[in-house]
Amino acid sequence: MRGWRAEASRIKGMLCLVMLTAAILLGLHLTRQAQAPHRPVMGIVSTSAEDDRRDAQAATLVQAAEQDGFDVLSMPAERTQDAQIEAIRALIVYRADVIVFTPLVESGWNNVVREAHAAGIPLLAVDKSMQQEIEGQKSRYVGYDYSTLAAQATDALLRQGQSRQGVIELYGTLNSYDAKEIARGCRETLDRAGKTITYSLCGDGMRSRGYEIMESLQIHLDETGYVICHNDAMALGALDYLEEHGRVPGQDIALCAIGGGEEAYRAFEDGRIQVLVRLDDQALAANTVLAAREAMDAPQEHLVHLAQGQVMEKENG
Repeated sequence: MRGWRAEASRIKGMLCLVMLTAAILLGLHLTRQAQAPHRPVMGIVSTSAEDDRRDAQAATLVQAAEQDGFDVLSMPAERTQDAQIEAIRALIVYRADVIVFTPLVESGWNNVVREAHAAGIPLLAVDKSMQQEIEGQKSRYVGYDYSTLAAQATDALLRQGQSRQGVIELYGTLNSYDAKEIARGCRETLDRAGKTITYSLCGDGMRSRGYEIMESLQIHLDETGYVICHNDAMALGALDYLEEHGRVPGQDIALCAIGGGEEAYRAFEDGRIQVLVRLDDQALAANTVLAAREAMDAPQEHLVHLAQGQVMEKENG
């Protein structure tokens, strides 16, 4: 009972803080409006990142939005769906002109989507999509064709020609759009090659979990030739474990990472990651700003913008 009350108190405190922040920012915005011509406000739900690529992605979006004439209001949120929903609600209270966020999971957004729609505020899902569960609600997604990129990356990984045939998958966040699409692309490609995933464990996109998963599968590494990681952070965690325990990536095991942040890119350049999908977050930011303008001008239209990714691979041998 005490634990339940403490958790309820923590959540209540978090909600009060979010709403207080929104009220303060609203006051500042009204003051600014009285002093300068109106600029549209892009509210961005700034969720705690799991790797350096996500941090860079967020900074790139802010820069692109400001260069396009938006005032940017960043609303911080913990890496939970509840925290994201409360941040969106704070931005609705603030009356942002458009709200941008990266949904951690696909489902469970119905109520807040209705609230944004009732307030006349377009809601853009960026990098990860939401399921469309409300009749008449328009889909607005800016992101990547993860399934196609994952299929191309898996083809490249298999070209490494490892003698060991086992395949480990470090799966992203459960019920998330990108993890589902990456898994689909990987499995379809492996199936065509007559292979299957040997072990698939959820790492929730975290470096520490990438390390822990490899540790938990240590007795199976002698039969493993390939490790497919759904993001940079888990790949770097897996790399940490392998190198600490005498495994040589590229010789003993071939690694694939999807993301392409600076640390993962350096590991690829050094030959420690064999296949890297480098997602174009500059294009993602530009497409997000374009989609935001389109959503404000034509709120009844469906919007889907896809950015590109580059599949990079090390030559075998």
